[in-house]
Amino acid sequence: MTKTEMCAPAGHRTVTAAEISCFGSLTGDYSRIHFDHEYSRASGLDGQLAHGLLGASWVLGALTLHAPERVGVGAGDAYLSHYGVRLKRMVFAGDTLSFRWSDDPEFDAASQRSARATAFEVLNQRDEVVTLGQVVLCLGLEGSDRSKLPDPPTRWTFDAGASSQPLTTYYAEDIFENGPRGETLGRTLTESDVVGFTNHVGELNPLYLNEVFANASRFKVRIAPPMLTFCLGFSEFLRALLTIPMPSTGGSAGHLGDSWNFYRPVKFGDTLRTLYKPVSCVRSRSRPDQALIRFGLQIVNQHDQVVQDGENILMMLGRP
Repeated sequence: MTKTEMCAPAGHRTVTAAEISCFGSLTGDYSRIHFDHEYSRASGLDGQLAHGLLGASWVLGALTLHAPERVGVGAGDAYLSHYGVRLKRMVFAGDTLSFRWSDDPEFDAASQRSARATAFEVLNQRDEVVTLGQVVLCLGLEGSDRSKLPDPPTRWTFDAGASSQPLTTYYAEDIFENGPRGETLGRTLTESDVVGFTNHVGELNPLYLNEVFANASRFKVRIAPPMLTFCLGFSEFLRALLTIPMPSTGGSAGHLGDSWNFYRPVKFGDTLRTLYKPVSCVRSRSRPDQALIRFGLQIVNQHDQVVQDGENILMMLGRP
């Protein structure tokens, strides 16, 4: 396989309605578009829509099974440092997905000598690319650098006294200017969260599940999958976003992509909160009535340390 050549598709898996509901329960993403069939049909969708992060999470499970060296399975010093996805097409219950992968030709290995990047594509039963992205594995280092982790960004702060007059309808520009921003109440991560998520998506890495292996690893303890941490943070942010009134016609947000970066391990029993704010808003060139709004996320633990950050891009109806 050359540097730019994808391998043959593998990991075929049919998405079921039960799987969609289960993923929502495991991550807390109860967005109506995934659970209310009448609402989905009224929004112009033909079938039960899967969460964008379901397919994105399943990729890591498929890599764990079919290419374990690319996600550090069995390597105690390795961890996933970055993940990014672009959601190209919708996935519905009944679709059959597969994936293919290769070394990422755009990754600058010289600047991160201890990392390995994998590019991937997820295909549906019509061989259409529904998701594409990149996962970066940080490999073990020698000597004094062995335990070094990347420096986290500065934790955001918000003005508790700032407020604006509520609107009856929020278009994308209104959300960018006056929409919700702040932090969630948070939740304590448990062993059942990790076991349920890893079994569901197939990310059966001993760093998350094997106490003996983890005790001898870089972190000296089992940790949570970074993908689970991001999914929980995204779901908390989304619940806050969906409390505001958006246009009833075409008002459901189109989920276009996500990315995250790892800074500190999340351990069982850690309490996580999500900080969120809109960071940019631009009109879509292909759909002038829509706007692309980018939200930033920071996930902090009970010590107010940023353990992970990321962003997601949503397409929303712009002001008329």
